[in-house]
Amino acid sequence: MNESRLLEDIRGQERSLARVLSWQRGEGLGALVEAGRILRKARKIVITGMGASLHAALPLQYELAGKGFDCSIVESGELLHYQERVCAGAVVVLVSRSGESVEVVKLLGRLKGLAEHTIGITNDASSALGRLADVAVMVGSLADQMVAVQSYTGTVAALLLLAGVVCGEPDARGEELDRVVAEISALVTEQVERVSEWDSFFRVGTPIYLLGRGPSYASALEGALLFCETAKEPAVGLAAGSFRHGPVEIVDQNFRAIVFAAEGRTRELSLGLARKLLRFGGRVRVVGPLMEGGGKLAFIGVPGVSEWIAPLAEVVPLQVAALRLAAVKGLEIGKFRFAPQVTRDEMKF
Repeated sequence: MNESRLLEDIRGQERSLARVLSWQRGEGLGALVEAGRILRKARKIVITGMGASLHAALPLQYELAGKGFDCSIVESGELLHYQERVCAGAVVVLVSRSGESVEVVKLLGRLKGLAEHTIGITNDASSALGRLADVAVMVGSLADQMVAVQSYTGTVAALLLLAGVVCGEPDARGEELDRVVAEISALVTEQVERVSEWDSFFRVGTPIYLLGRGPSYASALEGALLFCETAKEPAVGLAAGSFRHGPVEIVDQNFRAIVFAAEGRTRELSLGLARKLLRFGGRVRVVGPLMEGGGKLAFIGVPGVSEWIAPLAEVVPLQVAALRLAAVKGLEIGKFRFAPQVTRDEMKF
């Protein structure tokens, strides 16, 4: 595969993630601990963001809600215009790579006197979010050119560390992250070496469905975003359970799906869905730890880690796949045609 800045960003993720972990254990530790303290005492938590930042926050919301916290997640545009009252008396966690996304900046102004506290998660300390949030947690990842790659996995990692602090398990969470980060470069290398295997799966102009449950729902949504941004191809990220309630009727010989099957409580449900889709005539790839006796299922192997950590690794094959499809189509890699890197206006492009 020809080198590009996007491929450099994909390859750079182990170094970037190591930087994030080092920052959160060093200069950034105070903010991380303070954010964790505030969240632990919160009566209600609302998490918000846009695009990749929202997707990166989903594992945090799943873990906190699953462990008994009153925690919801709402896209910033919807929160701003329709649901801001849910923030009354809540601790609001605002996630934005740039810290300057227009919806997040407007929300900051609205939340004064409404929210109990605001916690900003950003990669830019000088941004509006970095300056104006009550507590600002800097991610510390390396910067991307356009498409969120290093900054996406960096944000996922920082938020997983935050979940560990809130739940009283910072050391155990840090050890989990150390293990998966150590495997990221090998995963990237393997995916790049086998990238041509995606060619028989793609069909230009045919939507790609990405289906996940639990924290892997983040991977389904982020994967779909990557195909849209990078390859300019239609892609749909859905909760796997919802797909069974009607959308499954679209399956035929032209259907393409990527199913996420992380270790955890719903792995067998995800594998069962993948098998059914094959039986119905669709083409399917499964992203998850390899298994014996998988039958006709085509696996894209990723490290076997807990379902909370899985999104950190699951997204890597999708980054490479989207890059490959863009190259096959002859696109200028990693460039946006219409969207700016930072959306500062709700109407203009």
